[in-house]
Amino acid sequence: MIKCLTALLCLYAAAAEAGSPAPACPAEGLRIGYYPTATAYEGGKGYDVDLVHELARRLGCNIREEREYPRLRVLLLVQHGKLNLATSTIPLQKRLRYAWVLPYTRDRNMTLLNPAVQGKTPEQWLNDPKLKWGAVIGYRNSPLQDYFLQQMAKRDKLICAANEEDLMDMLRSGAISAAFSQPQIYDHWVNGQPRGRLQVKVMDPFRDSSLENGLVLSHRSFSEPQMRRWRAELDKMRADGSLQRILRKYLSEDSVRSMLE
Repeated sequence: MIKCLTALLCLYAAAAEAGSPAPACPAEGLRIGYYPTATAYEGGKGYDVDLVHELARRLGCNIREEREYPRLRVLLLVQHGKLNLATSTIPLQKRLRYAWVLPYTRDRNMTLLNPAVQGKTPEQWLNDPKLKWGAVIGYRNSPLQDYFLQQMAKRDKLICAANEEDLMDMLRSGAISAAFSQPQIYDHWVNGQPRGRLQVKVMDPFRDSSLENGLVLSHRSFSEPQMRRWRAELDKMRADGSLQRILRKYLSEDSVRSMLE
């Protein structure tokens, strides 16, 4: 009888263990890298910070460290195992070799033009001798947009900016005539204080301007089952309105709607 009870207890314990989900977090905790990008992350605040903190709370993950780095350095640190989580990243094929990218927003990479620019097509902009285009160092656009920037660089018409704020300042001051940017980035400058408001024409002439931005989970730290739990929790946040509420703290209603379509 005692042997039977012991066997039953062992079976129940095994069943309970099998039924409990695996930990969603790396054993060493979350080591998070952010890069400055307007409303997503600036000075320790932004919708990326709120999103990661809410996911960590829901999944029971300990945040071991979180720091700001230059854009190019964040993904390099993920690739080499120094960080295990990053944000607001386009899921390019080369990045998927060392990490999973779980999209949480989608937006169009729009073309911002100084109102004085007369051209309406990429060809006209390439051939406009006065036009200078701005681009953030290390930022990847859509394939057609990146090809266009390569052509601008060959014509010595491309000026690089350190970050989005630098890019918008260059556009506002007239140092450049045009740039690519997403609504959640330029929203702050276009709809800001009247005295400092950015005056631009917004166009979308590139067929592949739609871009996804996602959470980066390092292959070195996250197993595939763990990645699935993060993806499922992101889906829950989208379904229960939590993601929308986070974005609305920092962005206009139109921007939030376009990012979650």
